[in-house]
Amino acid sequence: MSANGTKVVLCSGRPHKAMYDYARSLGIKGNDNYMITNGGAIIENMNGEIFYQKTLGNDFYREFVSFVKEHVFPYCVLDIQGNTYTSGFEFIDNYTIAMAYENGRGLYIKEPEDLAADFKITKAVINGNEQRLDEITDFISRQFSNYFVVRTGVGYLEIFPKNVNKGEAVKYLAQQLEIRLEDVLAIGDRDNDISMLETAGTGIAMGNAQAGVKAVSDYITTDNNHDGVGNAIEKFVIE
Repeated sequence: MSANGTKVVLCSGRPHKAMYDYARSLGIKGNDNYMITNGGAIIENMNGEIFYQKTLGNDFYREFVSFVKEHVFPYCVLDIQGNTYTSGFEFIDNYTIAMAYENGRGLYIKEPEDLAADFKITKAVINGNEQRLDEITDFISRQFSNYFVVRTGVGYLEIFPKNVNKGEAVKYLAQQLEIRLEDVLAIGDRDNDISMLETAGTGIAMGNAQAGVKAVSDYITTDNNHDGVGNAIEKFVIE
């Protein structure tokens, strides 16, 4: 918590290990500070203690793998620890490799039947370049209409449990900390930030944000190359 009582929480689609060093570099540490990771599937304190967790089970994993193999979609899934899994395609796509590298955990080649019956994942990811994902996003959303399907970055179309998103996680954490939502400020740039920006009392879009993000925001700051987050904090928090 800062000197003026503001609590800073990093909220990301990435897992714990990919975010931990960023948080520490900002001085966010200890059991009274928090991170929201895996797109809102996990809330944990900075000692790594998880107190909110929403996952998908092995039944879903089997259904998902059967689907992506039928349609020959490159894919990966992440478990609670941030390990990346895919299965025996003829090649492993670059986006899966990049995700495993960025997460700083292992990349495992496993079929669903190779994993424990109680194997749980935080999200499933269909990979492809922007043009390819543009072509298939509506199709995937229809096929997985009972889940939350969202584009989270260049190359990634992700599937979560229906009620898992950054907005729900922010709402839950605010309730636990007895912080009014109207006192919450959120900053984002991509589709998976929209629920968070709509939930927060003040939603701020980065200058380089997608059009849909800007449309739901209360304010648009400068882009990520021109101190967008810092400028927003100076305007709404420090003043």
